[in-house]
Amino acid sequence: MAPRQNFVGLVVSQGKMAKTVKVRVQTKTYEPKIHKEILKRKDYLVHDEGDLCKEGDIVRIQQIPKISARKYFAIAEIKVNRGQQFAQYEELARNKVKQEEEQKLQDFVDQKNQFTSIVTQIEDLRKLDQIANRAQSAEDSGARQALLAEINDIKTKYSIDSWPSTKPILPLEINHQEHELTEMEKRRANISTILDKLMAEEHSEKRTEILAQVSTTPADQLKKHTVKNLLRKYVMNPNNECPVAY
Repeated sequence: MAPRQNFVGLVVSQGKMAKTVKVRVQTKTYEPKIHKEILKRKDYLVHDEGDLCKEGDIVRIQQIPKISARKYFAIAEIKVNRGQQFAQYEELARNKVKQEEEQKLQDFVDQKNQFTSIVTQIEDLRKLDQIANRAQSAEDSGARQALLAEINDIKTKYSIDSWPSTKPILPLEINHQEHELTEMEKRRANISTILDKLMAEEHSEKRTEILAQVSTTPADQLKKHTVKNLLRKYVMNPNNECPVAY
């Protein structure tokens, strides 16, 4: 009885057929016409009973009695479990994207809540002004005391010592947010000009300094499109000073 054939090959496709993978086997053969060894590749449909193999695995396949017209090999051994490693990396990547999306959603909710809080504060302070004016002109002492109680409630809520107050309560915070939004809009409108300047040779030193802050990979090893994306992310952060005039 002839010995069963055994080959070592690479899983190039899986998941398209039940319990079946495609394995590419590369062999050397002597070509007499050119008097030289050449590489030949052949793909085999291979039975994978447990659906264990992944694309990228290096496997040993062994000849078996024909299962179908094209399938007469089966997985005998997974020699290098590279495909499982790729699958793990893909899973990690998917989880990271999911976490980033969840963080973005949480940031949006936080910003929305912060905005709602600011609107509520503005309404309360406007109400405080109205009540203070009414209290000054109130002739009935009972009504005046009720208005003063409302004033004290609002002052306590926002830790206001006196009203009108000489201390900034909301304007600085609101102005800071308005400044950030305005600055982001200006940078977004001029981002092409900013990036063109940063990519120019005259700003190479500044460019390298920024890349050192935002990337662990040396600047000279980064591809051009990666550099531009990193610079764009840096510039569009309003907390970072724009490195060039625009």
